[in-house]
Amino acid sequence: MNKFFYFKVTFLSITAGLFAGLFVYGFFSIDFSNSEYLTKLLLKSFVVAVVAGLILGILDMFFKIGNFQKKKSS
Repeated sequence: MNKFFYFKVTFLSITAGLFAGLFVYGFFSIDFSNSEYLTKLLLKSFVVAVVAGLILGILDMFFKIGNFQKKKSS
């Protein structure tokens, strides 16, 4: 497994999970009549998720923290 595999797996899983979590968490304090707040919430969730995914993906790429097993093909 190359370094890009570790980065890709970590980046995609962290980014997707964090984006969904922050977006749903923001719905608890949202005023649905204000579309500007909804846009800010969407952009803020996306930026935080991508930045955190990049940082953790790069760390995982160099330290190879994840214990990912490739499936055996029969």
